[in-house]
Amino acid sequence: MENATVYLLKQKDSSVINYTSTNKEGKFSLKTDELKESFILKADAEKFISYSKVFEKINRSVDIGTIELDKNTITNIEEVRITVSPIKIKKDTIEFNAAAIKVRPDSSIEELLKNISGVEIDSDGKITANGKQVDQIMINGKPFFDKDGKIALKNIPADIIKNIQFTTTKTKEEELTGKPPKSENTTINFTIDDKKNKGFLSRLSAGYGSDKRYEGSGFLSYFKDKRKISLVFSSNNINARGDSGNGGSSRASQTGSGGQGIRKSTTIGLNYTDQLSKEADLDAFGLTRTETDLQTASKISKTTFLPDYKLKTNSESQAENNTEQYNFNASVKIKPDTLSTIYFSPAFSRSATKNFNTSKAATLRDETLLNQSTSSVRLDSESHSFTPNIHYSRKFSKKGRFFYSSLNTSITENKNKSLTNSQTFFYDNGVEDPAKRDFRNQLAKTKSQNNNYSFNAKYTEPISDSLNINFGLDYNSTNTFNGRMVNDFDPATGQYSSYNLPLSNSSDQKNSQLSPQVTVELNKQKYNFWASANVDFTDLKYNSLFNGQRFELHRNFILPDYNAGLQYKLSQNSRLNIYNSASFTIPAAERLIPYVDESNPLVTYQGNPDLKNAWSNRASLYYNNFNVPKNTNYYINLSFTYNSNDTTAFSYYDDSGKQFVTYTNISGNKSANFGSGFSKTFKWNDQKITVTPKAGLSYRYNRGFINGQMYTGNSYVLNPGINLVYDKKDKINIKPSYSINYSFSNYKNYSVESIRNTYQTFSLELTNYFLKTNLILENDFEYNTSSNIAPGFKRDFYFLNSAIGYSFYKKQLTAKVKVYDVLNQNQSVRRNITATYVEDREDLILRRYIMFYLTLKLNKFTSTSKKK
Repeated sequence: MENATVYLLKQKDSSVINYTSTNKEGKFSLKTDELKESFILKADAEKFISYSKVFEKINRSVDIGTIELDKNTITNIEEVRITVSPIKIKKDTIEFNAAAIKVRPDSSIEELLKNISGVEIDSDGKITANGKQVDQIMINGKPFFDKDGKIALKNIPADIIKNIQFTTTKTKEEELTGKPPKSENTTINFTIDDKKNKGFLSRLSAGYGSDKRYEGSGFLSYFKDKRKISLVFSSNNINARGDSGNGGSSRASQTGSGGQGIRKSTTIGLNYTDQLSKEADLDAFGLTRTETDLQTASKISKTTFLPDYKLKTNSESQAENNTEQYNFNASVKIKPDTLSTIYFSPAFSRSATKNFNTSKAATLRDETLLNQSTSSVRLDSESHSFTPNIHYSRKFSKKGRFFYSSLNTSITENKNKSLTNSQTFFYDNGVEDPAKRDFRNQLAKTKSQNNNYSFNAKYTEPISDSLNINFGLDYNSTNTFNGRMVNDFDPATGQYSSYNLPLSNSSDQKNSQLSPQVTVELNKQKYNFWASANVDFTDLKYNSLFNGQRFELHRNFILPDYNAGLQYKLSQNSRLNIYNSASFTIPAAERLIPYVDESNPLVTYQGNPDLKNAWSNRASLYYNNFNVPKNTNYYINLSFTYNSNDTTAFSYYDDSGKQFVTYTNISGNKSANFGSGFSKTFKWNDQKITVTPKAGLSYRYNRGFINGQMYTGNSYVLNPGINLVYDKKDKINIKPSYSINYSFSNYKNYSVESIRNTYQTFSLELTNYFLKTNLILENDFEYNTSSNIAPGFKRDFYFLNSAIGYSFYKKQLTAKVKVYDVLNQNQSVRRNITATYVEDREDLILRRYIMFYLTLKLNKFTSTSKKK
């Protein structure tokens, strides 16, 4: 039997000594040092009863002989005793045992992910697993507040999780019909330990420190079988987002490029899931309220490359932003009979924002001033959205025959009111020209409404036991309204009563699309193949009023799309996926209107009615091998995209540095990406070390226009790195990592031939355990350096967080002292290189503080297992 999991456990505490899995012949080998205490040998395989044997000691090699596993005939899941296996592979799902992953005490489930080889979480919270984007986070197979999982990752304690499962993301159709998934993305599902799936769980944390810094968070949850009620709340002014509650984690709230500004946020949320009846299952019922105050300040140096010269723009800005947001989401699954499923998922959100921004900027050519400006903007905005979606699936008596339909609706409205006061000066040979001055004191009110209705119906007919043909029809209707009314300040009346006709406008767009589709699917034990083709019949109507002039546009399009894919199971541990797709994109309607937009005093825009439809073709290849017996994991990810008739900006600058932009089509732009990673774990006694090297390479060939002339650019980004993890059980955990980002671009018909930059990061996470792990010392160090940055920006900095904590009363109460940014050097400086400019940016960022924490855990669990 292939891929059965075999492992050694200490009998006294069930801790894992070593593990492996069987090969194609069902053979295995486990290596361990001499054991003078009793231990258990266990073997697990899906749909079979576990095997176990007790050994008093081991001082020589032992031949176990043939192990026979009996078929599992138990149908009541409550009768099954679930055993611990560090890693399991079930079809396309990789499952990790949470107990085998070392994290700091009081960690959230986000820390579990960070300690799994191949998983990366960037500064914006984007998660990738073995190079594939993670787009869904589930708890026991259901969303917790929402599918992006931000609240779950920050608030659910790691110590209640039993397994972490990685699987291919399914569409709602695939989920309800049971079809194999075709997505390139990954879903992560956390399963709660059965022993902790019935009872009450709580974690409360409060901290206060220097400079009036504070952080408080709470997680309360009641579990009873399938009924779960959870309450989360958090409040802080240390840049932890409103959906977080890290309880005094010594990790950086914000380092380097990990965000800008100083944030104060408060969040409270309620989540409820239950089985309402035999026919109805409440997958989610979530309510959240978040209030955020964000203070930002930035300094930017931007160099724009033109064919004959360069423009340099230096700017500074400060802003204060307050946002209050309410969210509601629910999802109910109803099975009126054994063959039908109805899934209803309404969602509603409301947000209100108040923002005040001040800025100043100056543009120079060869150190000669061309223009300078100052502005202040006060903005009040409000938005609402309502998205009720309903799905219906019907299975038939013939295996593989399905009918699926869905109705997705999105109704949104946004209102803005902005008060702008700006002064822009233009210079000629360094002398200001009064005739070109642009002074504005305006009140602008904007309103946008978008109503989208999408209906989808699909019928699947099996041709054989593995071959299906799918007929589908999609209908999409979108109605969009945008209105902008601008009034200048009238000194005579003291009111904003002078209507500004050139800057006021309105538009109404109706877009209807009908798309018949046919798909062929071949699903074998070793591989899945599919090919799909559809034709989009689009009717576009656009009416607008700009500067008192009416523009009308009515066009019809018939555009084909296709996509195909192959998922091949090379072995029990390795997968090969190949995807290819091509599609057309219709230009934005406002870019097809020859209207001159002068709302920005430094940039004038004009549409082009001759724009063509863009076409894009993308191909990708993904290979992954997870070898449990050898403790290795590696992946390779390749993708290539070719674009034809891309819509690109055609711009030029006048002598005062003012930019004029229209749009045109260009073909031949392409990009290629390569990513790979490898992980190997070595274990001996109670120690282990994991080595994880990785590498990425991206290439982009870009053609465009700058100052009326065509340029070409070849851009490369190389980013190798390595992570190490050393762990000695209950003594020390060390995690050093190093990464380098090397970028360079070569240009033709440009004022510069090439641009290069190297950004390096070294980090070290060190955790020491004392007094039977009750006393913990935590240190997080980071060093960042950039090889090429504009004068006035610091090239490198050191960052260090330190914390010491002690646990009392059976680790139910923890006291901690944390020092954030011990060296007081934290900064946010980074360089951004594009095809047409290089930008160096420095942002306001949180600096050193010290904080004292208390964390309380009160848990009461009742096992769901029945005694026999």
